[in-house]
Amino acid sequence: MKKFYFVFFFVVLFVANCFATIETDSTRQPKTKKLSLTPFPALFSTPETGIGYGGLVVPVYNFGSDSLTRSSNGQLLAYYTQKKQASVQLTYTIYTNHERYNITGAANYYDWPILYYGIGNSNTLKDSSLVTYKLFLFQNRVLKKLRNYLFVGGQYQLTRINNIGFKNPASKIQERDFAELDGSITSGLGPALLFDSRDNPLNTTQGWYAEAGTFINHKSIGSEFNFTRFILDIRRFMRLSDKRVLAIQGVGKFSTGQVPFREMALLGGGRTMRGFYEGRFRDRQLLALQSEYRQQVFSRVGYVVFGGIGQVGNNGGDFSFGGLKQGVGAGLRLMLNRKQRLNIRIDYAIGSDKARGLYFDIGEAF
Repeated sequence: MKKFYFVFFFVVLFVANCFATIETDSTRQPKTKKLSLTPFPALFSTPETGIGYGGLVVPVYNFGSDSLTRSSNGQLLAYYTQKKQASVQLTYTIYTNHERYNITGAANYYDWPILYYGIGNSNTLKDSSLVTYKLFLFQNRVLKKLRNYLFVGGQYQLTRINNIGFKNPASKIQERDFAELDGSITSGLGPALLFDSRDNPLNTTQGWYAEAGTFINHKSIGSEFNFTRFILDIRRFMRLSDKRVLAIQGVGKFSTGQVPFREMALLGGGRTMRGFYEGRFRDRQLLALQSEYRQQVFSRVGYVVFGGIGQVGNNGGDFSFGGLKQGVGAGLRLMLNRKQRLNIRIDYAIGSDKARGLYFDIGEAF
């Protein structure tokens, strides 16, 4: 276990030690004050949703009076899926003039049946139960610039889940006494630190993204559960040539206290460890490392090859090399907007524990 921690954090620290060598790119992005509103019909597919359809609007605006302030962007998405899921989601990333402040957040509603496989790093496909619930999620983070690319501030998250029900319950659903089965509210706030030198958050070709933050959920601020969650997310993007990019991401999520099942760290999904059903493995702790090679073939067409390893556990001592989940895959990229480099992505991934998944979506995985 100690060797596993050493290897994981050696990779993260090796990535982090290069921050001091980053050069300022004075031509990173031209100043554009005009608001750009790009509507799209939303058509996507993931293992969790099946085919989904709806509408998407991507607003882009630059608040800067110089050429270095990155464009702010958002996404307003409404959709319905083949598996009878419905959602309305608003997400945003704002850079104020001279990037003095960085503001990110989301306000999402889900009417959401999912497959639940229990808690822990070991299960089979037969362990699934269908869980239905309605969820409202609000997140907001406000960070102040300390120096170029470095921000510090605070964040808040509110989650309300209700109308929880179960169909075809398997044995895993009985292994835990869920105090939140009648519905629950979690409310957490805490400090956040961000280093972000990405040239374009929608489709990064060079730069760093390093996020560290804590959510302290407590009854004094409206939470029905007392628990603390720490998140570490480090990404490195290297432009190998005009048409080739290597992206690497290391993620750690660590919790203490009484963590509701919906708030546990989830392995899988379209962002981290593609190929695994999101939440197929969930627990209080998570470590994951993934990389992706991106190649632009034509002006609007490219491909990617990716792979990753990850694991969940109740405590830090549960991690081991033998418990690692592995996944690999490849994908096609079709550029919708050349100015903002916004892509349609089509990925297929396979992994250990009979994991596999097809993803059709907008925007990069990370």
